[in-house]
Amino acid sequence: MNILFVITCEGKGAGGHYNSLNQVSLEMGKDHQVKIVLLGKGSSPVVVGNPFFDRQIVTEHSLLGFKSLKNSLENIFQDDAVDVIHCFDTGSLNRVLWSNFLPKTPIILNKCGGKNPLRSNYQHANAIVTFSQENQQWFQKNRHYTSNTIFLIPNRVRKLNLLPDEERKEKASKEKVTFVRISRLGGAYETTLRQTYNLLDQLSRKIQVELFVIGKIQDKDRFNVLKVEGLNQNYTVQFITDERAFKGSDFLYLADFVVGTGRSFMEATSLGIPTLTPAQNTKTPILVTKANVKNFLSTNFSERNIASEGSEVMTQEDIYKIINEVTYKEKVQEDTLEFFEEFFGTSKIVEKYNEVYEFAIRERLKRRNVIIKNITYLIKYLILG
Repeated sequence: MNILFVITCEGKGAGGHYNSLNQVSLEMGKDHQVKIVLLGKGSSPVVVGNPFFDRQIVTEHSLLGFKSLKNSLENIFQDDAVDVIHCFDTGSLNRVLWSNFLPKTPIILNKCGGKNPLRSNYQHANAIVTFSQENQQWFQKNRHYTSNTIFLIPNRVRKLNLLPDEERKEKASKEKVTFVRISRLGGAYETTLRQTYNLLDQLSRKIQVELFVIGKIQDKDRFNVLKVEGLNQNYTVQFITDERAFKGSDFLYLADFVVGTGRSFMEATSLGIPTLTPAQNTKTPILVTKANVKNFLSTNFSERNIASEGSEVMTQEDIYKIINEVTYKEKVQEDTLEFFEEFFGTSKIVEKYNEVYEFAIRERLKRRNVIIKNITYLIKYLILG
């Protein structure tokens, strides 16, 4: 099968959906002919570094530009037919629809996490893949969609390897319990970082703790507020925001515990590290276990999580137990690896996406119908970009 992956980039291209496309395409490329096209003026090191990356196409945002895009796309597979066009954001979907590229080829759209759509009618494709149960249920309960066209596939993270010893420049304290938080800084996930401060403040009354905060800065002013709050804690907080933060997972070797959201959560669990996630009804993040993982999976380990009553107290008890009891720590690590493999790992990607592609090819919805369903968004995109 020939699969064309398409994604847009107008900035730095380091967000979660770029990494998700990277991993999904790597897995699908084991069984299929895969090519990736990047659309837009930005550059994504994640996408460009993928062995299946074919080219970047920059066109004007106009009908003439979309015609030029069509011509560029048609040159990619040349004599080989494209069986599926797989869009990893709505920007690429809009561009493909406006260019009317291969009108008989089905289009797959990934809804890569995030909140449920605000409008009652989101965008459409021959099939839609969601990463969270929360998003899947929104589509399936929505009268504008047919439930069998919506697929839940949370698997998108490869099992990581720890950074080799000789490349480890930062060192964790041997006398302290080390927590790691990896995310964009200043503008996103501020609640999670503040919850992490709260948790370590409580833990520091009984044990010695330290925190490494790693990430690229989105908004300097907002980040500086968070940084001042961190440096005023009664425990050590270190910030890593230079170019190394682009690959924050390199610093997971530091962690006894990780506070994670979305992909950063999943990457930590791939190493069996006890990992916490935020909740909107708590003041501190909650340790994820086999008992509660499905609850947090439904909201993609985001700040929209809802924790069960008593979770904060139970989390602190578990943390102390993990620190003090070797056998309990090993059990938690084993459980963490088990739910990583079941819900996030890459071993089932090919099987699950094959099912989506085969459905879209078999049930082939005419491109004209897809365009009609998206017409409001397409007009808005043409006018406003």
